[in-house]
Amino acid sequence: MKQIHFILFTLFFLVTGCQEKIDYVDPTWARAIYPEDGATVQIDFFDPEGMQVFAWEARPEATYTISFDVNMHFEHPYTFEMGATDSLKITNEELLATLREVWPDFASIQRFFWQVEQTRKGEVATTWRYFNAILAVENFVDERDGEKYEARQFVLNDGSLMTIMAENLRATVYADGSEFPLEAKVAETGNSMFDTRVGNYYSWATAVGISWEEAKAATLAGEPVQGVCPDGWHLPSLDEYNKLREYLGTDTGGNRVKDPSYWRTTGTITNDTKMNIMASGFYWHEGVPYLSEDINEGSNPLAGFWSASPCLKDMLFAWGEKALDDDPNRAVMLALYDDVEGIYVQAYSIVPGVENRMYPVRCVMDQIK
Repeated sequence: MKQIHFILFTLFFLVTGCQEKIDYVDPTWARAIYPEDGATVQIDFFDPEGMQVFAWEARPEATYTISFDVNMHFEHPYTFEMGATDSLKITNEELLATLREVWPDFASIQRFFWQVEQTRKGEVATTWRYFNAILAVENFVDERDGEKYEARQFVLNDGSLMTIMAENLRATVYADGSEFPLEAKVAETGNSMFDTRVGNYYSWATAVGISWEEAKAATLAGEPVQGVCPDGWHLPSLDEYNKLREYLGTDTGGNRVKDPSYWRTTGTITNDTKMNIMASGFYWHEGVPYLSEDINEGSNPLAGFWSASPCLKDMLFAWGEKALDDDPNRAVMLALYDDVEGIYVQAYSIVPGVENRMYPVRCVMDQIK
């Protein structure tokens, strides 16, 4: 028995000894540690002083150079001489400037490579990793009134990055301080939590802040329309809404964005995007003092959000509707309904004093420059 114990102990010692020899043999290679290969590095655009860290294993008697580039060959790198340190600590603002040195068009999402070059006892060793850099926005402050909003970001099916508000807009004047042509409405349902969270309701003319013809020209040219949105943000276009619908899922995507606390049919709602959309309803026109089709009163609660796009010929809408011609009496909005799971685009009336529907607004961030 003692002999068996001795043999087992010897085997254990040999195995563990070999493992230690493999793990801790005096290595000479350069070893990057953080971020991990393929990691996503979020650069908070509204937190320029926030820190980012790139770390590596610092070996005795070694010095290091850290380089960034857009490919693994590092033909035109941006380089930092780091001496004997084991990490590069860099602010969001500095990292953004660095990445734009190697890729000037970086404005949303891009793959970059970073390299650790180690010089030790006259020998040079290198290793590289890649990371996906995203200009991240989790919240922002509207400078005109100090209102703070949450935002969400989605890498859409075409690879573009969309940053969109996760709350309904509450602005009461345009970003330049000028008054709205038609005052925004606020909810007064008696449900204080709903009234606080639902934001303001805007006519389409107020939402875009330009004429129908100007909105048509902007839509056809693919140009953003700021409208009621904060500086640096714009009203979503029909094209942007369709890209978001395709990403979320046109048939079931409504479940991913609805806040279950403010819908009646909740069995399949996940709200995994944290977009927190409420059944907010709408005002028929400027003279009506009450909401229609909201969670508090509506027979079929819905949520609607204006786009910057007027109703133009050949536009395709929900349930097979197609615009046969330009219609100056209608504009495009995004719609979600209580009894269906999808997300839809539709065209609704914008005739003052008749059926001048007023809906909430959520803005999309301009491309960061």
